[in-house]
Amino acid sequence: MSRTEKRKTSQKQAISDALIRMDCHPTATMIADELQEKGQKASRATVFRVLSDAAEEGKIRKVQLCGEDVRYDCNTKPHYHLHCLRCGKIEDYTLPYMVEFDNVISDTGFMIESHNIEFLGICRECRQILAEK
Repeated sequence: MSRTEKRKTSQKQAISDALIRMDCHPTATMIADELQEKGQKASRATVFRVLSDAAEEGKIRKVQLCGEDVRYDCNTKPHYHLHCLRCGKIEDYTLPYMVEFDNVISDTGFMIESHNIEFLGICRECRQILAEK
């Protein structure tokens, strides 16, 4: 039995609820800040540990994008991301995941276990703000 399965605490539930509610692929720090703003008690260390354990167990997914802290995603199926360069928002992209890239040995002998594709650009909301200026 894993550490996160041993005890269902109110802190773990609050962290899980915040991750779902925020729906922006938040960092552990963003979740800890959200909990603090809502008056819920969970130390940053607890948030990091709970998220790390949940990712290790496959309940959530760690997302590491260029130049960003690790973010967390409730969607555990392989998929791609859109990343706004203006506001930093990250959202899932519905382009079908190209599983044929995984488990391929390149001509250099490098075995690809998985891949991430990050599309960089400006989100709809930021484009609207820029258009109004």
